[in-house]
Parts: sequence; C-alpha cells; structure tokens
Amino acid sequence: MGKVGDYAFINAKLRARLGSMRESHLFDEMIKAPSLSEAVSLLKDTRYSHLVEVYEETGDLEQVELAILEEEIATYREIGSFLKGEGKSMVFTLLEKVESDNLRNAFRLWYSSQIRKHSMSYRSAYIYKGKIVNDIDYEKLINSRTYEDVLSSINRTPYYQVFRKYDIESLTSGGLFYIEIDLDHLYFSHLFEATENLSSEDKEVAYKLYEVDVDLKNILLYIRYAFYHHLPPSSLKNVLIPYGYIYKRMEKSDIFSNFPNAEEKVHEIVSLRYGEILTDIDGIRKADDDLTGEEENAEHILSIENYLAKTRKKEYSKILRGDPFTIGVTLSYLYSYKDEERILRAILSAKFYKWDDERIREALT
Repeated sequence: MGKVGDYAFINAKLRARLGSMRESHLFDEMIKAPSLSEAVSLLKDTRYSHLVEVYEETGDLEQVELAILEEEIATYREIGSFLKGEGKSMVFTLLEKVESDNLRNAFRLWYSSQIRKHSMSYRSAYIYKGKIVNDIDYEKLINSRTYEDVLSSINRTPYYQVFRKYDIESLTSGGLFYIEIDLDHLYFSHLFEATENLSSEDKEVAYKLYEVDVDLKNILLYIRYAFYHHLPPSSLKNVLIPYGYIYKRMEKSDIFSNFPNAEEKVHEIVSLRYGEILTDIDGIRKADDDLTGEEENAEHILSIENYLAKTRKKEYSKILRGDPFTIGVTLSYLYSYKDEERILRAILSAKFYKWDDERIREALT
C-alpha cells in the first residue's frame, strides 16, 4: 500500500487528537480549582473521566496515578493496533520504556524489603501487575525471598540478562545505581535497533528525535557523575548511553581513555549543538560543600533541564510540520500524550499538597 496508505488514517486521527489537546483549557481550570477533589471533578466530561470514579471510590491519589498508567498502556496498544510491520514494532518498543519503569518500581519494593529491611508491602497495591510487553510475574518478584526467585520472575524476558549479572552481595554493597543504568542501556539498545529497522524515511525522522533524547540524557548523566561523583572518564563510559551525537563525539575524541583535558573537550562538543547551556554547566560547582553550593547547583541543573525539555519539544513540533505520511506524527502524538499525563499528575500532586496557583504554574513552566 505504501507509506500514504500506511499512515493516512492514523495520522489524520492523531492530528485531530493533538488539536484537541492544544485547544483544551482543562489544566488551567484544574489549577484554579480550590481543592484536589474539585480539580478531579473537572475530569468528568473528558477522556480522563474514569479517574473521577477511581478517586470517588478510593479517595487515594496513588490509585488515580495507577489508573493513569493503565490508560497510558492502553493508548500505546491502541496506536500500535493502527500500524503494521516495523511501525507497529516501534510503538511497542516505546512501550518497553513504560514496562522498564514499572519493573524498576517493583524491584525497588523488593530491594527495600529484602535488602534494606523496610516494611513496604503496602506499596505493592500501586504497582501495575498486568502484562505490558513481556511476561513479568510482578507478584512473584515483589514477594521473592531470594534473588534467585527474582530472576525466576523475569526469566522469559530480555531483563533477565541484565539482572543475572548481579547478586545479593553486589546489590547490598553497590545499591541500585548500576542495575538501573543497565536497564537504561537495554531500552536504548532496543530503541535504536527498532529505529534501524524502519523504512528510510521513517528512520530519518525517528533518529532525529531519539538522537536528541539520548544526547540530553547523556549531558545530564555527565554533569551528575563526572561532576558530583567524580567518575573517571573510563568509568563514565559505562554510565553514558552509547548512542547519539554527544557519546559518539566523546568516543571519537578518546575522552574515555583518561583524556587529560576531558572536561575542556566535552565543553567543546556540547557547544556545537547545545551551546545555550554552557553558562549553566560552567556555573556548576564541582563539590556541594555548603548549602549555597547546593542551591546554586540545583538552579543551574534546573535551567539545563528546562532548556533540554524545550529542545526536545521543539524537535517533536518540527516533525509535525514535515512529511505528513511518516511515523513522525505517531511519535509526536505519543510524546505529547506523555507530556499531557505528566502535567496532569503534577497538578493533582500539587493540589494534594495544597500548593497555590502561582506555585503550580511556576513548577509546570
């Protein structure tokens, strides 16, 4: 049928949804609502109407957030059902990120209970336990007595190869840092494999989007672990995601071999594409040795994160102005959908903590 036949229906449908998102005044009205219950009630005549029922039945905001996650999973599946072949596979690869995050949350519960000896069993009610992409036995994982039982709960999934590299001793001494980094690496490897399998037009669109995503993540990882944790360049290589412009340039410049002027070289690499954040990078103190240092660093990092978020949003918007018969509209819609959910969660949480309107708007921007 060709790319026009493949994308004409789904893209028209998703553009209409994107239009309704932009025209909606729902979130502004929710911010103005005097209480959490009144903010939730504003969802009655929207696609989030089922959240009103959940809140009225439970009065539990975390159950509402679980219902939002269920809706997100259903949306990915719905979008995937409209596509064929590699386009469909791409959507389900993106759904793996949702699954990976859900797995982390379940594993953190097990870790808190079995290794840190904290009573966290009540938190199990807030973990999604259905199948997302792979067959994970979440109940077995959370209630596992041994690490071997944890491995058994994921033994039919790609995650098994990540978890089998660890044991109780390494997790007790090293925490969750490296296993969670490995989960990030696994997801991005699947994402870029799926991108490579797309048609040439779709691959070009997807790669532009996800190269920016991985660059932004690597910049933040570099700041956090090179500055705060003082990882040497050789160790930093195992932390950064091995894709995208930033990583490739760092590798080509031999920075990971204890390059003597690594920081200067990274500064130069970042400046070529993301020059607007250099002032904030330069302003970050290499050690938080006092409260002033912590506050200054937090401000610089927030500024960097805001810039990176705007850059990502700009790339997705640019795709919508391009060829209407590529996977780009689908990817832009999924990004916008997740961003809308992020805002919804943030407003509900802020209302729970009784933030005033101005503080909520400031946090959202």
